[in-house]
Amino acid sequence: MNIGSTQKAKYLHDILKQELESNKYAIGEKLPSVRDLSTMYNVNKSTVVTVLATLASEGLIRTEAGKGAFVLEPKTEPKQIAALFFDSQSPLRVDTEILGHIQRNMKPGYFLSLHDTSQNYKVFENTIARLVESGVKAIIAIPPKFYTPGPSEVEYLNRLLGDTIPLVFIIRNIEGVNAEYFSMDLSKGIQKAVTYLNSIGKKNICLIKHDSQKFIDEELAGLEFAAQQYNLQINPKYLLEYDDNIERIGNILGSIIHEVDAIIGPDHTLCSLQGVIRGTSKQFPEQLSIVGINDVVSHYFAPPLTSIRFPVEHIGVNAVQTAIARIEGTMPPERIVKNFIPDLVIRET
Repeated sequence: MNIGSTQKAKYLHDILKQELESNKYAIGEKLPSVRDLSTMYNVNKSTVVTVLATLASEGLIRTEAGKGAFVLEPKTEPKQIAALFFDSQSPLRVDTEILGHIQRNMKPGYFLSLHDTSQNYKVFENTIARLVESGVKAIIAIPPKFYTPGPSEVEYLNRLLGDTIPLVFIIRNIEGVNAEYFSMDLSKGIQKAVTYLNSIGKKNICLIKHDSQKFIDEELAGLEFAAQQYNLQINPKYLLEYDDNIERIGNILGSIIHEVDAIIGPDHTLCSLQGVIRGTSKQFPEQLSIVGINDVVSHYFAPPLTSIRFPVEHIGVNAVQTAIARIEGTMPPERIVKNFIPDLVIRET
């Protein structure tokens, strides 16, 4: 073969590497000797020695002086799964608790990278694009609130991810995007809460709505279903809109709290409204029962809140296990959409 020594070395390297990666030689098996390889591939011995040293540096073989070269178990790079959350640092958040369950259930050979999307859809979209370019193997994401992507944005995401990069949405979904989806069925949680409240004689229920449209829709559906079941009258003025300004919610609640005997709302919001709630001097739970949603900061209310517990463990575990199963090709092609029914945790309120 009339080629230069550099080309001969590359030629031999490529052949031997292909043979090693295709399992021609078993792990621990000794390769042919330098002399035999020189004869087999018509290259000089110094070229063989150079190539074997290169293969050793690549972690494919080990060489022992006077004994030869032996096949190593191939090294595998850990696979990246990206988590796109609004805020992965703050404690006492549903997102953070789900992330903890994702981290605890990562398999060996995988690592989790964290990305803050700042509740901004463009940041969310650009982060996914960068991750795809970097070779990410799967993405677990909470889509930003308060924005509904249009058809062209949905099409772009589907085209970007293709059929090779699994996407798992948690808490919120984006309609039309090819993704698995795990969340909570808050409708069933509200039904459980109203069933319990009705059993202890509560009839005038105030609902402080969630800040996510998915959960608002489910809250109202659950409340309507339970009201029909137990012949309860739901007064529209007892349905309070979420507001970032807690003082505004407090003013509205203060104007009706003397009329109600039960309040259901996000636990963060209820904890912030303790002053208003306590200002009525109503006794818990005889005169006023309170049910929180999420069960993240329930113990910061005094006494601790009865709560619709967000199924953080179910969501986190299923999200990461599904992402890994998709990477490894061990799942049927049908995409999973599951809303877990939350538990109702009865406490002193």
